[in-house]
Amino acid sequence: MKKALLLGITILITSVISIVLFSYLTGNPTYPESVIQTTIYSKILNEEREVIIHLPINYDKTKKYPVMYVLDGSLQDKHIANKFDILSSAGYVLETIVVGIPNVSGKGRQRDYTPPYMKIDIDEKDSPLGGGDKFLAFMEKELLPFIEQNYSVSKTRSLAGNSRGGLLVMYSLLYKPELFKGRFCFSPAFWRDDNLIIKKASDFLSKNDNLNSFLYLSMGEDENDKMKNGFNEMTKTLNKKQDGKLVWFSEFTKNADHQNNAEISASVAIRKWSDYLKIVK
Repeated sequence: MKKALLLGITILITSVISIVLFSYLTGNPTYPESVIQTTIYSKILNEEREVIIHLPINYDKTKKYPVMYVLDGSLQDKHIANKFDILSSAGYVLETIVVGIPNVSGKGRQRDYTPPYMKIDIDEKDSPLGGGDKFLAFMEKELLPFIEQNYSVSKTRSLAGNSRGGLLVMYSLLYKPELFKGRFCFSPAFWRDDNLIIKKASDFLSKNDNLNSFLYLSMGEDENDKMKNGFNEMTKTLNKKQDGKLVWFSEFTKNADHQNNAEISASVAIRKWSDYLKIVK
């Protein structure tokens, strides 16, 4: 009888673990009640866009919360929201609403996260240029107003992206510097189109002296040389901008590669972001 009971419990636990693992690997995680999954129709992009809204554990409508928008929603938003919950519960960071923006497809991701002066696919001679400007317009004119009308948020907004998403985050600084107060580029693909975004950043930074903003960059130590070389070149470009108004950090993450750098380095990034907010207030 006891053996049968133990066997039944073992099967149950194994089943639960399998469901959770399958959910994680397929990019369709299960969410608690504090997470709202909804859609909004974008006239700018001419498509329906899913949105995943992670409210703080003790969400209070009478308070105003900072918001972090996370690209590659359903893959990157969950671990970032969990880190905010844990660190804010310990009193290290501010409670924050995390908004994940899932992709419509692989090609949609390439279109949305590529700046308009760069090819979507560098291996295609006639590749169309990116639609990063339209995607940011969708965020500015449709997504941000939706979140701000329906949830108790402050004016403190940040944007986080991984890989090609990190490329878009940097482009947002050059294209719409006032749209976000903080930006996070995890394993950013700065190398694309012969480091074009780095050249654009150099020109932009030399002409703009009032960037009261926060920028965090991280790259896994075990990522390939192409990724690391682009990262180093961007760091050199940022080193020339030392007026103290643009607060930025560039770090290599030990024992991290392209697959896990964002998850490993996000806690450090969030803590530094919180420290920055305490100073600027």
